[in-house]
Amino acid sequence: MAPSVSISVLNYQRREALREALDGARRQHGPVLELIAVDNASADGSAEMVRDDFPDVRLVRLPENVGAAARNAGVAAAKGDIVVTIDNDVRFTTPDDVERAVEAFARHPGAAVVNFMIVGADGRLSRRDWCHPRDPDRWAEHEFLTDYVLEGASACRRDAFLATGGYWPPFFIGHEGWDLALRLIGAGHDLVYTPTVRVRHLADPSVRPSSRIYYTFARNAVWVALRHHRPLAAARSIAQDLALMAFAAARAGEIRAWARGVRDAVRGAPVALASRQPLPPSASARLAAIRALKPGVLARVRRHVRERLI
Repeated sequence: MAPSVSISVLNYQRREALREALDGARRQHGPVLELIAVDNASADGSAEMVRDDFPDVRLVRLPENVGAAARNAGVAAAKGDIVVTIDNDVRFTTPDDVERAVEAFARHPGAAVVNFMIVGADGRLSRRDWCHPRDPDRWAEHEFLTDYVLEGASACRRDAFLATGGYWPPFFIGHEGWDLALRLIGAGHDLVYTPTVRVRHLADPSVRPSSRIYYTFARNAVWVALRHHRPLAAARSIAQDLALMAFAAARAGEIRAWARGVRDAVRGAPVALASRQPLPPSASARLAAIRALKPGVLARVRRHVRERLI
């Protein structure tokens, strides 16, 4: 018997984008049990639009904006065995995308998450959204085990997601998928990337990232390392990630935002350490195997220079 599927769409202050996302979700084939709209305390009439124009959609309206952790509410409310989670600026590219996600889970019975291929408006791989530990030029068209959860472009087994606690609220936004991925790997689950499901990200590639990304990525990278790695591995991870983010921030003229992120990472370190879930040795070995083909630091720097990812 095929597993049932819920589709959960996260929204904040983008009523018309949410409308388009729900319209697209309605057209999906396969074992779709329900559609859910999670509204992060929008003040633009998004929730009212769902209530009035989409009576078949379950509305989860949060009293305050909790950032990425709002996805937890959607998964908790879902009735499906599998929950497809997309953001309001993500679109399915075919009516069969949900069916293909279910097929990917069937191919990987140990998978807790199936990550989708994210493409841009031109239908080509969105390189800004590539977070996997392999070279996108060589691996984008192949299915493989990964170390990341693409929060707004993936599907999860509901029970596994909830058992590991979902997205950690203190992150608010940035690296929450990385943190969840490590907890799932630590619990013995697989994470899969598949190009058989392609979703379109409508982000404008010409828009310059705000200072927030340099702040949150620096702060949250430290917290991820403190929560999951043993001291030497944590120090190595923090050094590499802060150096790469400092380079990107300096190029963008946002080094002050990066510095604030480092400062607040230190201030919040006790909370991160109090919630530590260090990877067991077996999970660390699996993670190392998954990352065996990950490009080195210099290759990542060259990619940032060439493509100006952030």
